[in-house]
Amino acid sequence: LISLSFLNRFNINEPYLMNNIVLFTLTLICWSPTWYLIKFQLGYVDPLISVFYRFILAAFIIFTFLIIKKKNLKFSLNHHLWFLIFGFCLYSINYVFFYLSNSYLISAFPAIVFSTSVIMNILGEWFYFKKKPTGKTLLGALIGMIGIFIIFNDEILGFTFANNRHIGLFFALIATLGASSGNMVHQRNLNHKFPLVESVAYAMLYGSLITLIITQINQTPILFEYTFNYIASLLYLSVFGSVFAFLLYLKLLGNIGAGRSSYVGVLMPVIALLISTVFENLQWQLDLIIGLPFLLIGAILVIHQKIKIIS
Repeated sequence: LISLSFLNRFNINEPYLMNNIVLFTLTLICWSPTWYLIKFQLGYVDPLISVFYRFILAAFIIFTFLIIKKKNLKFSLNHHLWFLIFGFCLYSINYVFFYLSNSYLISAFPAIVFSTSVIMNILGEWFYFKKKPTGKTLLGALIGMIGIFIIFNDEILGFTFANNRHIGLFFALIATLGASSGNMVHQRNLNHKFPLVESVAYAMLYGSLITLIITQINQTPILFEYTFNYIASLLYLSVFGSVFAFLLYLKLLGNIGAGRSSYVGVLMPVIALLISTVFENLQWQLDLIIGLPFLLIGAILVIHQKIKIIS
């Protein structure tokens, strides 16, 4: 019901539905807890099955809204091909490898790796759409990455190949590349006037089905964990971490571009760190106090610029 109410207010015909700072902040609020909550999805149920559950449920919610609102759900074969590619990148490969990465690394480390998406997206926009980044964008991204390095210097410099952590790092990099590729596909679709909510619905549906096919090729059993932690985390990941977060983020991407909107991934590890402070008794160190201002300054430089509509 909360999701349907949110979608009802999400008038995609308005070019600037909300202030970009608000979009950015709400996306952070919805997405940041997911790094911690993914831990509750690991264990009895295979991670890939959990990814399938997450996005099939999210797709069901969005399609329910679209049917109630009597939106057009008929699209050409070309549209469905791009929905499929979008879903494969952003809602299958991306999350499959992030969930697997969490099996090898502490929850904050995949979030650190994901922060590199700001660089991937800037380069992707430059290569695919000839959108040269502004000096402020590059400066803001650089300052933000310096902040990430300061805050997580112990984890980065102390990284070892023990306990197969290198496998987790490799998985996180593949996942980040998948996410960045999905952003490029979405920007391409926006350029061709694809509707936002309908695109996300079909992409989540196709992404979840691709993940299911992968599990069945691997002969993974389809199980479900009937515990409060698993069900509650799955509901949050599906509703807030998928429906809310992606519509807000992709709206932001449409407003300010993939390069600048991906700065969400730079600030997200810090919010994940704050969550670890509350739930995992993580002790704040001087590096966090020093690094946080760098992230905030970088965010201001990246986001607070004149908006250019994607043509």
